Amino acid sequence: MRKSFEFGLLVWLLSLLAAQSALAASERKTVAASAPRLALVIGNASYSKLGTLANPGRDAQLIAERLRQTGFEVTAVADRDLKSLSQDVEEFALKVRASGPSTVALLYYAGHGVESDGANYLVPVNADIKRRADIVQQSLAVKRIADRLASAGNALNILIVDACRDNPFPPGIAVSTAGLVPMGAVYGVFIASATGSGKTAFDGEDGHSPYTKALADAVVVPGERLEDVFKSVRRQVRLATGEQQIPWESTSLELDFFFVPPPPPPSPAAQLLAAAKETGNVALYDLLIDRFPASPEANEARAAVAELKKGAAGSGPVVASAASIVLDRARQTRTPEAYDLVAALFPNSPEADEARGAASRLREITVLDSAGPTYEGRELVQLIQAQLARLDCFSGEQSGAFDAATIQGLRRASQLSDEHFLWYRPTMAALRALKKVDGNDGCARQKTVAAPRCLRVNNEDFCQ
Repeated sequence: MRKSFEFGLLVWLLSLLAAQSALAASERKTVAASAPRLALVIGNASYSKLGTLANPGRDAQLIAERLRQTGFEVTAVADRDLKSLSQDVEEFALKVRASGPSTVALLYYAGHGVESDGANYLVPVNADIKRRADIVQQSLAVKRIADRLASAGNALNILIVDACRDNPFPPGIAVSTAGLVPMGAVYGVFIASATGSGKTAFDGEDGHSPYTKALADAVVVPGERLEDVFKSVRRQVRLATGEQQIPWESTSLELDFFFVPPPPPPSPAAQLLAAAKETGNVALYDLLIDRFPASPEANEARAAVAELKKGAAGSGPVVASAASIVLDRARQTRTPEAYDLVAALFPNSPEADEARGAASRLREITVLDSAGPTYEGRELVQLIQAQLARLDCFSGEQSGAFDAATIQGLRRASQLSDEHFLWYRPTMAALRALKKVDGNDGCARQKTVAAPRCLRVNNEDFCQ
């Protein structure tokens, strides 16, 4: 009796946890497409003491243009000295606050930037930096800008810095000024930098920096969340520079934001009409007319059925075949809503059973992807290494470096899970998949593969 009670309690607890995970995912909020959007775009190119940069002016113009395309009200300024730069930020923060709590604010900067003693700075055009102490006095701290934006009380702030395009500083401070160091999160602010500490951001040879060029392309892609936009930017910059420049981001956001919102999902009537047109299936047209008689799609379906019957198309397949066609379309679309349509239209069919299961699995994936924190960079690699060590797939130092031993371990661990992930890159998908693997099913139980298969990554061969 006690075992039965404990089992029932366990089932109840698991159901409760699943419900809480689903609720957490559903509570994620998206910034409304109608929310006010304000941007300050700064391009510093003509430095009085540090020389002239070729592309920040053009980069600022390009970003200003793309932001206007996505609904931002843009203020664009160029070649700002320290007083003007500080005043620009202050006036922008006041404007954001006056615009209301739902406002999305974006500040983009192109020009020189430096790191000193673990802090990042934007360099105004009148700076005359000859020693490290001059940086703090003659530059504007990125952290100060982020804090000022965070204090505006609005929904979301985005701070983008495309800086460190060369190293014009004296040799005595050269090592400490190349690249910007990844920053700690500032609540309500998404911070993005073109390159990391110790690295130079390329100014570009075709009128734009690789970072800004990739950013301008990415922000106009429909349906891409803010984080995904910058993942795309990072990939494009990494490839364009031969992995010499790796952008980074720091975020503590709790809202989803789309520069260009995703298109609305097609209605059930629209999905049915599309399937009917693709197949010429009279049964699908008839089903559309029967289920959605007042829809515009039904009017089009009536006309199509009349033409098909004129051409002696016959009475068409039975409804079961229609269910199969709609299910095939759902398999191609791979959205819960497409599978829901199958279950709603053909509730007692075998296709409905498959559709319900597929919709449930897709929603479970969404919950897993949404639940819990997301990690990047060295922290992500360390967590992956810890999971690999738990599964006896990695015996090296958990240093956070994505080295050959880690890649080898991920390659072996990929055979322990039915989930597919890129074993030659550190990803959240890999981390989540590894967490699900039972420690008793680790790499120690794997059999030696007789005929190795190899893949070349970064000039090294990794074999199974």
